[in-house]
Amino acid sequence: MVPVLLQLGPIALYSFGAMLALGFLAGGAVLGNQLEARGLDRRHAASIVWWAAIGGIVGSRILSAANDWGQFLQSPIDFIVSGAGFVWYGGLIGGTLSVTAYVLLRSLPWLAVGDCVMVGLVLGQAIGRVGCQLSGDGDWGQVSDLPWAMAYTRAIFGWNYPEGVLVQPAPVYESLMYSGIFVLLLQISRDPARQQTGTLFFAYLLLTGLARFAVEFIRIEPRFWLDLTEAQWIGIGSMAAGAIGLLWVRRPAALAPAATALLAVCVLGCTGPKTAPDFVVQDLKGQAARLSQHRGKVVFLNLWTTWCPPCREEMPAMQRLAKKLEGEGFVMLALSEDDEATKVKAFVDEMNIEFPVLIDPTGAVGRQYGITGYPETFIINREGKQVARYIGPRDWSDPQVERDLRTLIDEGRWDRGPDGN
Repeated sequence: MVPVLLQLGPIALYSFGAMLALGFLAGGAVLGNQLEARGLDRRHAASIVWWAAIGGIVGSRILSAANDWGQFLQSPIDFIVSGAGFVWYGGLIGGTLSVTAYVLLRSLPWLAVGDCVMVGLVLGQAIGRVGCQLSGDGDWGQVSDLPWAMAYTRAIFGWNYPEGVLVQPAPVYESLMYSGIFVLLLQISRDPARQQTGTLFFAYLLLTGLARFAVEFIRIEPRFWLDLTEAQWIGIGSMAAGAIGLLWVRRPAALAPAATALLAVCVLGCTGPKTAPDFVVQDLKGQAARLSQHRGKVVFLNLWTTWCPPCREEMPAMQRLAKKLEGEGFVMLALSEDDEATKVKAFVDEMNIEFPVLIDPTGAVGRQYGITGYPETFIINREGKQVARYIGPRDWSDPQVERDLRTLIDEGRWDRGPDGN
């Protein structure tokens, strides 16, 4: 990982910016060739690239700010000029709108230009993800023991894992997938028998939507709805638009059932309990602790802070519940998001808490789980699936809670709903 490629005094050449620029240049060159092959003036390529760059950057930053509105309001200028926080789908929407404006102003055929743009665009994506990998802009994957897993210790944004923790290099996966899609689209563009206008445009939507949908399963991203991230839902929309578009321009008999099957798999795959996001934090002794080390046990995960009165009030009942279920394939974890470990240690000593207490001063776990306040409790089964979420404090001394947890431990069945009711 090399966040800075070259440093000359106060002037620095950042790897992300360099790869972004290279991606635009390479994509622009391919775009020019594609325009020329369709009898259009290749000189439009430079203008389209500029319009796409401006619209893409603006759209990306807008969606990034919308996703992290609190941080944006705290320091709008720092947020805008930061080298991190670019959201791809925001850039795609912004770039599409700006290029559409240019195409309309120049009276160019929109769908034909779209075909040309997509071949160069996916090459730019592949190169851009190399920049993400080099800079470490926060889009890595889950904690992993794979031989090629790595640590982003010099990341420009978001790396807060303890020493020795490795994660999957998701940007590398994406770069390889987009490179493969580029080769495929390039081959299609050279086949006169497959030159119906719109084929490349809609194939791009289908294939890149599928690629992003797949890679999100290993990335550390908040789950938006039905155990899918925001990018996955946009990816589903992209796949649907691509499949419908290909049917419209080509109408091959086998494409309709194939597209239907693909979308059915995507939708059915997100039904049922969702996987609880893995995380790595520290315990009170400063040792690394991860959720996945408890796979095979029922996990009671409580997110709290010392300054939250309801959190403090429910702790004694949690302690009693942990004692009753101790040694039965059950573990209770209390994850504090206080910014000072000393306060947490003092509280634990005061309350004589014996179950594991973890510390995440960054609040990253809370964002992963999409909490709305403190306390929130998540019940996770032996397979790592989240079966229930309790928002706010609960009376953990209720005998029914103990019975439900014992049923989950002994029979793997959660009889209550996902909200604990």
